[in-house]
Amino acid sequence: MTIRILVIISLAMFLMASSCKEDEPTSQIEIKDRVKEYNEVEKDSIETYMKTHYYTLDAQYNVTIDTIDPAGSHTSIWDDPNLQTLQVTDPKVDNLVYDLYYIPFRTGDHKPIHKVDNVLVAYKGWLLNNEVFDEQIDHLPSWLALTITIKAWKEVLPQFKDGTYTDNGDGTFTFTGYGAGMFITPSGLAYYHIPQNRIPAYSPLVFSFKSFVVDDDLDNDHVANIVEDLNQNGDVTDDDTDHDNIANIDDSDDDGDGVLTKDEDANGDGDPTNDDTDGDGTPDYLDADTH
Repeated sequence: MTIRILVIISLAMFLMASSCKEDEPTSQIEIKDRVKEYNEVEKDSIETYMKTHYYTLDAQYNVTIDTIDPAGSHTSIWDDPNLQTLQVTDPKVDNLVYDLYYIPFRTGDHKPIHKVDNVLVAYKGWLLNNEVFDEQIDHLPSWLALTITIKAWKEVLPQFKDGTYTDNGDGTFTFTGYGAGMFITPSGLAYYHIPQNRIPAYSPLVFSFKSFVVDDDLDNDHVANIVEDLNQNGDVTDDDTDHDNIANIDDSDDDGDGVLTKDEDANGDGDPTNDDTDGDGTPDYLDADTH
């Protein structure tokens, strides 16, 4: 696969279109009970959709979804032997657990993806009526910031890895070994009562996707995004060692001592997290007393 793009690997992250980014709520739509909406409405509609539809793939893992002809011999999404289910707790109701379905066409060959990373993806999104509401084609992929996207993406993409790429020297890149799959999510893990451009309120969604490249070091300080979550609470925005109102994940000098984090690598192994010059149990890059 050859892709033309001006700057693919950069720190200027492009967020995906409205099909992936969370928006602020609106008071114009009735807010339904989340438990009833899922258990009494969406769970059955999702299962019915999966039992009455099938998908096909081309050589580049592009997905086409069609309705099953009773006289045909297609395998439904529901009966696909590769179908996986994630049990995901509702972000607002602790006692509500969703079935988040996904199918890995290929899991990817390179770096793992974490919930705090940015991922360069191509994708296509459908409503349950088979209407395509959004698409980001292969030659114009977008950066998806998992810290601010809908919960379904945060749960599914970490089941995959990215691939590798080759700079062809002519403004194009060739991607190989990338992850590819599809998932079906209830609205509670997407936008719920908040309508988007072409997505009505309370819409379960279907996505196919390809995970081309993961940026696992947003501030390029040689400390992985997942490691910047010092208190390990899953929120990288509340870790700010030097209290400069810049979270460590975006701060190139985490301890504010005037030495860049990537340069606080005393043993020269490329990893600042294992250097503790004064032996006080705090790595140099988090220790303002060590330069």
